[in-house]
Amino acid sequence: MLLLLAAVPGLGLAPVLAEQTFRSQDLAPSPLLNPVEVVSIQIEALRENSQRNEGIELTYRFASPGNKRSTGPLERFLAMVRSAPYQQLLNHRSARYGPSSVFGDKAYQLVTIIDKQGDEVAYLWVLSRQGEGEFAGCWMTDAVISSQRPVQGRVAGVLLGNGTA
Repeated sequence: MLLLLAAVPGLGLAPVLAEQTFRSQDLAPSPLLNPVEVVSIQIEALRENSQRNEGIELTYRFASPGNKRSTGPLERFLAMVRSAPYQQLLNHRSARYGPSSVFGDKAYQLVTIIDKQGDEVAYLWVLSRQGEGEFAGCWMTDAVISSQRPVQGRVAGVLLGNGTA
């Protein structure tokens, strides 16, 4: 897997996938990936989503088993991502990574998207490190929470270590 480092405000250097890497059939959850890398993979995949929904499929691959139980099979996940509030992630113009925090086996990553129309929307990625099964030790996405304006208040406190989710 080829990862590049890019300057991300608030995070310093953060991993960013090389353009073709996210499409790899071999890209999958791994204990070697940290939470920021997992979110970066999903953000880039959704930015470059194709008509065949390869980006959404890759994003689903990094959804935790609990998330998949809630969102259903891939076909249902595809429909969910193509509707509000997640459709703004598809083929977005840019992403700005905000604060991230890890508390034990839980991680939170704030990402602000400029969608293809130029509108800004913030999303909070909630991840967990899997404790058992096929994905033991892997960081995977439990939820993505949307806000029409940058996430503030309680969530910001969680990211800065001042509260709980």
